Amino acid sequence: MNKFVAELKKEVSNFRNAEKRKQEAFMKKQLRQAKARRTEKSALRNEDFYYTDASKYAKKYYGETFHETTRFDNDWD
Repeated sequence: MNKFVAELKKEVSNFRNAEKRKQEAFMKKQLRQAKARRTEKSALRNEDFYYTDASKYAKKYYGETFHETTRFDNDWD
């Protein structure tokens, strides 16, 4: 009977350790995600990277290429 109790205690201890490791891993993941959350200083939230006017964006970043590829668009109307 003592051998059975000892084995049972060992198994319970192993189970608790495994659950503890899972919980620690989960908390580390939550901490990493909290650090990675966007802030107001994030590049994705700056207005420099977000355009509602597509032609303004194209003129600023593509310039001559934009003009040359779209100059005949109105001829087909």
